Amino acid sequence: MKSATIDHYDISLLYVEDERVTREQVSRILQRIVTELYVAENGRSGLELYRQKRPDIILTDIMMPLMNGLEMCREIRQLDRDSQLIMLTAYSDTEYLLECISLGVNQYVQKPVDFARLSSAIETCSNYILLKRRIQQQESRIQMLSQALEQAPAPVVITSLNGSIEYVNAMFTRLSGYSPEEALGRNPRLLKSGLNDPARYQELWETILAGKEWQGELANKHKNGSIYWETIKICPLRDTTGTVTSFLKVSQDITERKHYEENLHYLGTHDPLTGLYNRAYFDAELERLDTGRDFPVSIVMADIDGLKAVNDSRGHEAGDLLIKGAAEVLLSAFRAADVVARIGGDEFAVLLPRTDHDAAQAAMQRIRENGSAERRFGATARFLSLGMATAEQPGELHSAMKQADQLMYRDKLERKRLMTTPP
Repeated sequence: MKSATIDHYDISLLYVEDERVTREQVSRILQRIVTELYVAENGRSGLELYRQKRPDIILTDIMMPLMNGLEMCREIRQLDRDSQLIMLTAYSDTEYLLECISLGVNQYVQKPVDFARLSSAIETCSNYILLKRRIQQQESRIQMLSQALEQAPAPVVITSLNGSIEYVNAMFTRLSGYSPEEALGRNPRLLKSGLNDPARYQELWETILAGKEWQGELANKHKNGSIYWETIKICPLRDTTGTVTSFLKVSQDITERKHYEENLHYLGTHDPLTGLYNRAYFDAELERLDTGRDFPVSIVMADIDGLKAVNDSRGHEAGDLLIKGAAEVLLSAFRAADVVARIGGDEFAVLLPRTDHDAAQAAMQRIRENGSAERRFGATARFLSLGMATAEQPGELHSAMKQADQLMYRDKLERKRLMTTPP
């Protein structure tokens, strides 16, 4: 036998040889070049070992008692069509060669064994096995990542460079209402709610097309038409050369948080009894308008007459109804852009941007003529004392408010005087 320096291979190998001396000599070499070695003295023992250990490579002689190498390899091929078979043979008969070809034997090494050729045959089979392992590992990793994406608690979308949807996971379907079949091939515009600033979409696309990551919040529309909010991260996906091939969107449903924030904002800016703006919001708007460009700005002050008497005689529930009535009367008299606020227990104030003195007077007249309070709350619009003033330019709004407040109290005193004066 010829010997040579042989590398080590991280594989398992089954060696089957009936000739004892050859078996012992070759086994000593094989033990140094493979990680795991199993040895059998005939085909039947070799087949049993294969069934138990499932080695990567089978190295076998052909002529053996009980079961020859070809018969053993035929049985092995039934168990695994991809087993790596190396045949050791001293024969060159065409019949044996054709049989080996029909079995798909991978390598042939003639006896007496040339270890350089044997090492080369083992290396070739080992390279195939290692490549197969890497492919299996990659497939396993891809499968794992696919399952992770599919089962992720966050909605995931992958789009092409032109925005066509290529993948959605189960959470996307749960959040949006669109099945994969309904979403794939379509543009994410199918989620467009109309509530987002178009400039935001432009910023998004400019960012990701530049190969950068974009983060932000968007309001999207469910398949059933309802609105939901997401905090979104979109990043480019690149191939091995660094070229952007697609975009990955991962998001989180923040609809409940948004509703909570909206409720907090509402509670922070509105009176809970009437739904009108509260004093804090009114004061902030007063400061904003006083330095703005919406002049002339008029202010109407209003005060409920006799609220204490109603509370004392009929209870606070009746008093609350009277306050709600005042709120309704005021709201019906003004525009949606006007700031109607409850600034105290029985006090109201209205800011009217871009409203001159005459227009504000007309609004006050609508208040006095409103009869809905009488029908619904047992009072007329004359249960409100009113005062109005107009600021013509910035810096005059606080003074106008004081003037309106003074006129309101003058109105209240005049009404009391008329009520107490005998006819």
